[in-house]
Parts: sequence; C-alpha cells; structure tokens
Amino acid sequence: MSNPLNVDQLPLAEGVTVAASNEDGLVALDKPVGVLSHPNSSKDRMRSLLQATYNYDEEVFVWEDENGEERRAWLINRLDSATSGIILLGIQPEVTAIIKQCFATHKVHKTYYALVKRAPSKPTGAWHDMLKKDLRNGARIIKKAQMVSAKTRYQVVKTPVGGFPVCLLKLMPITGRTHQLRVQCGRHGHPIVGDRTYGSFSFNREVVHETEQKRMMLHSGETIVNYAYKGKVREFRATSELPEPFQIVMSFRPGLNHGRARNQTVVKPEPRVRPKSQTLAQRRFKH
Repeated sequence: MSNPLNVDQLPLAEGVTVAASNEDGLVALDKPVGVLSHPNSSKDRMRSLLQATYNYDEEVFVWEDENGEERRAWLINRLDSATSGIILLGIQPEVTAIIKQCFATHKVHKTYYALVKRAPSKPTGAWHDMLKKDLRNGARIIKKAQMVSAKTRYQVVKTPVGGFPVCLLKLMPITGRTHQLRVQCGRHGHPIVGDRTYGSFSFNREVVHETEQKRMMLHSGETIVNYAYKGKVREFRATSELPEPFQIVMSFRPGLNHGRARNQTVVKPEPRVRPKSQTLAQRRFKH
C-alpha cells in the first residue's frame, strides 16, 4: 500500500500556495493571475496549477514522486486563468466525490471580489439572468445552443471618491455557470475592470494608461463548504487576501499618482497645454 500523499508533496506551479487543507485530503490553493486551472494541451503544462500530467476524463493530475510512486490530485472546481484566488483540489477520491456533489447541488458558498465600473444604484441586490450555454452532442459542440439560469447576489464593499468611477463588489454566485460573474457584471452595466472579453475596452485602456495595472480585477476571496464524512459534519473554509492591484486602481487620483509625473515630463511652458490629468478628470472621473 502506498504512503498517503502529503500536501507539501504537491508539484505546485510558481506562485501557487496552499491556503488551507484538512485531514480528509481537501486542499485549497491560492492561484495567481495567469495560472491555468489545468493544462489545455501539453504546451500548457508549465502554466498549469500543478506541474503534472492531466487526465481530462477523470479530471485528475497524475505525476511520479521522487521515489517513482504514482500520485494523484483531483481538480474539484476551476477558475479562469485571468481570475486569482481560491481553487480546490482533493487528494483523496472519496472526499473529492463528496465535495463535487456539494458544488453540483449549490451547497458551496463562494465569495468573489470584483472591481467594476460604476457603483450599482442599490448597495445590495441580486441578479437573475438567462445565459447562453454551449451544448455538447457527442464529440460535437454546438455554440450557445442552450439557455440556462444564472443567479448572483452582490454587495457594495467600497466606492472610492475622486478617482476612477469604480466600485468594489462582493459577489456571491448561487449558480456556477461559465463566465457567469463576468457576463452578469457587464450585462448589468458594471463591467469588471480589465475584462478583455465582456468589459469596457476603452475604460480598460484608460486604467492601464494611468496605473499600469493590466489584470482582470476578479478574485476568488473565500470558499466555505460543509459536508459529511465518516459520520461527522465538517466545515472547510479557505480565504485569500485581496491582491494589491485592486488597491492601486481604487486609490488612483488624477494629478497625485504616477500618471501626473509622466504628464509633467511632456507638458511644455509654451504653448500652454492643459495637463492630461485635468482633462481626464473632466472627462471620466465623475460618476
């Protein structure tokens, strides 16, 4: 019989850290931006959550340890490569199946943080939308062939004054559709900053120009799951701090940040030119 796999034996990708783990073999990893939940091809292996081969049918990472023994870790949920934060693995198949069932029956409580354009008119609320979903027919995929329900609760966390017209939202998805939060934020007039698919492209360019922050501002901040195993009810909780780029964009003020220093180098005494930060302030730094 093989020895149990320890969490510190996981072949983590660069920047990936363990946020929490328990005796049942449930592991929460803190994933940085740019890391894939799993490789989409052999070329993606170095960008993947674990530096290991991935079995797509069983949704499991497979590798050999230093003693040549085969090891396995099952991927429980996924995050887009552009999204950072908590993602779950299982290193024990029985518990993995239990937690996956919790996800399927919407019994996992997930909290995301998104920096979006403009604040909602109400500080708390819920969005209920019908989204188009790809439908698989054997080996054939029919794009956007099915309509599915998507539900998300939101809460305003912070609305900075005097800088970009942005708002930090806490998002609590009730359903788990592909790109659900990104689509719903955009559909309800609050596109996520840095989202290159569903966001405001012109606004994204302005944010990058002033702050040099290019990432999508969506972060998986907390995951809580209650489950029963071996006759006991257990709670597993993992959290991840809000990344620094969120604060950089929220704290930006025209004329006070590095954008002002950059503008000062190009403004000439003659003829008199209005500093770019003042123009931006009139054009977009108002709600």
